[in-house]
Amino acid sequence: MRTLPSRPAAGRRRRRRAAVLTAAAVLTAVAAAGTGEFAARGLIRDRVLAAAPALGGDPVIHPGGSALWDLLDRRIPRLDVSSDDARVGPLSHASVRARLDGVDLGGGTARVAGSHAEVTVPVASIGAAVQDAVSSMPVGAVTADPASGTVVVALGRGGIGRLTLRPTVDGGRVSFPVAELTLLGRAVPPERLGPAAGGLGPADGPQRPYPLGLRATSAAVLADGVRITLDGGAAELAAP
Repeated sequence: MRTLPSRPAAGRRRRRRAAVLTAAAVLTAVAAAGTGEFAARGLIRDRVLAAAPALGGDPVIHPGGSALWDLLDRRIPRLDVSSDDARVGPLSHASVRARLDGVDLGGGTARVAGSHAEVTVPVASIGAAVQDAVSSMPVGAVTADPASGTVVVALGRGGIGRLTLRPTVDGGRVSFPVAELTLLGRAVPPERLGPAAGGLGPADGPQRPYPLGLRATSAAVLADGVRITLDGGAAELAAP
């Protein structure tokens, strides 16, 4: 005669099955939420890149909370953006740490209430930009001098020339005009530099505004490069 399982044992098996099913449902929900969060971050990232393509191809987006919830709510109180491959005019491979405040995704046009960014341009990027500008002359070591607020670039074989640039902020834009140029130890008169006196700066003619309405407020020479600070007010966040 077959013995039927006791009621307590059958109850335990039912509880175990229920626990397994509950765990599976929770894991499925977590996986779906993770996929949604990843997709939401991608959408926000594409929106930021459309508004500021100079950030490079792989910026990192840090929403203050859940990106998925922020998209559903259509508002992001604070959005942090970082990139190590940004471009500032002719200067490449700059690192950027930016903050966007009050991102509003509702309505027809997305907007930000304000923004702040700190851009660090390494001396190697300054040397590369000088080399592009004077391709016929080798560029040697680049040295930042925080005490004088200048960047010194060695020119020619054996450093026969020295180009001294002084980062400057004018009208909300940053440039690197020539503070001094020496060849074989002799200073070249400023009037002989002509347009080259502008150094690494905006080209002649109308200038494209910085993204998100940002304006440069300071440019400080550090031991290994130049730190540029920018601030902006209300601005549109372009659609991708």
